[in-house]
Amino acid sequence: MRTLLALTVLPWLTLSSTTVKNIAVPPDVEVAFKCNVTTLPVRWMWFPKHFKCAGESSMKVIYTIDMYGNKTSVQRFKKRLTLRGDPRAGEHALVLSDSVMSDSGTYSCADSKKPIQSYELEVTAGCYHNVQIKNRSRSRTERVILSCSSCADGKQIKNFSWTFNGKPVNDLQGIKQTRSEIIIQKVTTNDEGKWICASVDDPSQFSEYCLDLGSKTGRKDNEHKYPKNTTQVTGLNKSGLTDPLKAVIVAVVVVIVVASVTSVWLYLYRRKRSRRLNQNLTVNSAPNRDFSTPVSVGTGQAVTGTATQDEDEGQYASLTVRESAIYCDLRVK
Repeated sequence: MRTLLALTVLPWLTLSSTTVKNIAVPPDVEVAFKCNVTTLPVRWMWFPKHFKCAGESSMKVIYTIDMYGNKTSVQRFKKRLTLRGDPRAGEHALVLSDSVMSDSGTYSCADSKKPIQSYELEVTAGCYHNVQIKNRSRSRTERVILSCSSCADGKQIKNFSWTFNGKPVNDLQGIKQTRSEIIIQKVTTNDEGKWICASVDDPSQFSEYCLDLGSKTGRKDNEHKYPKNTTQVTGLNKSGLTDPLKAVIVAVVVVIVVASVTSVWLYLYRRKRSRRLNQNLTVNSAPNRDFSTPVSVGTGQAVTGTATQDEDEGQYASLTVRESAIYCDLRVK
């Protein structure tokens, strides 16, 4: 029972002890994640907020610091993650440059034993490489409108091209495209993912937008169809857990609690049953006792109804019971 209780409480204590800081920035901003740790190795992990947009659905180790050096282990972050400071000195910072909307998620540093620090990064929609995508959807409608425009000082972009998860929008059904807008008449989960608007003349001028019906991505509609997530701005609850991770932890804890309750019930049931069996064995193995009241015989002496035969004195030949007296005939040797 103590082991089961420890397994139930330990995950919550471990995760809740990690502090979480929320960071919200526009695109193309440098973000520094600090971590106080003095022992190696150190691992930085990333849990994406927009799964389809990021192309990742699980936690990834994105940066490793050990005695041999440091390196980035995820392709999307190569040349965008740099290390500042010396972990051996007690504090360092992992710096993310050229941030985009799909970088949103939870960033955590951990040593070989436990998590140390966590950050919830939210990269909002905004100007990126002279292109900005805005969600112009009206409230309480299933139609989504994404508009694209120039946003930096300089030459204005006249022609735009759109892609969805790497595919040209022209190949998609149910999508209406104008010169600078994308109109999704009836949005579904199939429309979730990365929408990119780029200049036709200069593809290096582009921006991305993560359409995620399960989180706040500029859309306030469909709250009746897609329940509002009270933690979607930060992606974390008060314990510092992302929603998918929280679901996994809750499921594990529920299983452990159910198993614990079942074990306790079986233990009590077997104990009660064992006591009953012991009581029955005690009663059955006890010597026979005579609980009848004493009765009078002709001599006036009290004897029991189960009186045994005394061969030296005689034996009973017959018994006659009349009211409160017992009469017997004896045959004496």
